[in-house]
Amino acid sequence: TVVGGGLTGVEAATELAETRPDLDVSLIARAGLGDWLSPKGARHLQKVFGNLRITTHEHTTVTAVHADRVTTTDGDIPAAVTIWTTGFAVHPIARATTLETGDTGQITVDATMRSLSHPDVYAIGDAALVTGPGDEPLRMSCASGIPTAWQAADAIAARLTDSKLPTISARYFNQCISLGRKEGLIQYVTADDRAVSAALTGRLAALYKELVCKGAAWGVANPTMGLPTRRRRVTAEGARVEATAGTTAGTEAA
Repeated sequence: TVVGGGLTGVEAATELAETRPDLDVSLIARAGLGDWLSPKGARHLQKVFGNLRITTHEHTTVTAVHADRVTTTDGDIPAAVTIWTTGFAVHPIARATTLETGDTGQITVDATMRSLSHPDVYAIGDAALVTGPGDEPLRMSCASGIPTAWQAADAIAARLTDSKLPTISARYFNQCISLGRKEGLIQYVTADDRAVSAALTGRLAALYKELVCKGAAWGVANPTMGLPTRRRRVTAEGARVEATAGTTAGTEAA
């Protein structure tokens, strides 16, 4: 039984059902299955779930997890194994400091990923509360983490060299969803992550997602391969900031 109807839950359920057809796989979603997708995307998702014989419990809330079952508002559901995919949580380390954080515990930052309360600290990815298009916070994902890392690195370099600060804001283009090894769904979205009517489905979408994953893995293994090297002279002010950062809050960018 997979608890959570988001991207992680959908991918986990379909992967398990395809790989182990001898298992009874079910998914519990607090909302409707794929209700954030376009009509085309939702239809394809429901079709794949049907073909893989995944039992879906929609509009259902889990109240307890036991060794052999999951208790919901509609009763008990058998579960030899329960996989919990209901969302991400921020590590409590930031909230335990004097850094300014939001309600989620993420560090509040400006457009350059610089802490609003501690200008020597930069936060990226899941640790940062970043305002995106439509004044909405960016969701926790690689689609948010990678561009915020770029933004922070460019901003640090700009401040050290007295150069123009980066002004590019993160935005979304699509949601890449694996539905097992043979099926996929690429849901195209607006800049603020709302589904549009266009969606790519089937084997081609699965290959698209596979390329994205392989590209990300290659990029981690080869961080500088094929990229131009840019060298800029550190200004006197930048050198002072660089020298003192280690003795204050530190400059963090990973």
